[in-house]
Amino acid sequence: MSSNKLFFKKRAKVILAKSTAALTCMLGLLIISRASAQSNTATGAMSISVVILPNSGPTGNTSSSCSVSASNMNFDAYTGSLITATSTIVVDCTNGTAYSISFNDAPDASPAYYLVRVGGTSAIVSDRLNVTFTNTAGVTMTNGAATISGTGVGILSNATAGTITGTIAASQTGKTAGSYTKTFTLNIVY
Repeated sequence: MSSNKLFFKKRAKVILAKSTAALTCMLGLLIISRASAQSNTATGAMSISVVILPNSGPTGNTSSSCSVSASNMNFDAYTGSLITATSTIVVDCTNGTAYSISFNDAPDASPAYYLVRVGGTSAIVSDRLNVTFTNTAGVTMTNGAATISGTGVGILSNATAGTITGTIAASQTGKTAGSYTKTFTLNIVY
């Protein structure tokens, strides 16, 4: 084979390799820019705070991690009839990590908690509504009791662990008009 033919053959291979690399880069940029153009970001707030407890297992292993969040529980207006509302509990736990979620707050009048009128006080009956909470299985929740349990499927998975349903009983009369609220702390033990 002549040296000219060999030179042109090598040059064609180099040009082909450079062209393939350039096309691959352009395709990658197209995919990335297309994915970026389709992303949306939204923010929101919730009225349940988080406590993360260290792993209390026998080995003291701290390589697992978990976090918990909850959607706001918003009741319809109370008119004296029984009403319910739910909150979805979301966890992000290291894959395979067992967890248990419970309330950190003690009930005000077991098993009920008080929703207190904004600007009011729980000491005045007309400023509070009794509410009870149940977990996904329908078991009444109080501090440390009737947990929501599961196993983590990965950090940033936003996995639904379950729901908490709040129930405001009927016939709670003589209440002062206004908004009634309570902020809860959820514990997640893993």
